[in-house]
Amino acid sequence: MVFLAGLWAERTFALVVRDACIGAVVGGLAGQWFWNHVLDAMRVTIAVKRAAMDVAAKAQRQKKAEAVANKVRK
Repeated sequence: MVFLAGLWAERTFALVVRDACIGAVVGGLAGQWFWNHVLDAMRVTIAVKRAAMDVAAKAQRQKKAEAVANKVRK
């Protein structure tokens, strides 16, 4: 895109290629930064969901244990 814009602006070919290369590097770094933030958000979401599932499973086990204990007492 930068390459075509440079050609359309009638700049010299060397400047167009230089600007396109710089744009590609900056775009790549920005994309990598963004993707790392997306992956971090996914990791946090998975960790929160896993913790919630563990709490729910523990509560379910405790509820079953209390039910068994109540039956044994009777």
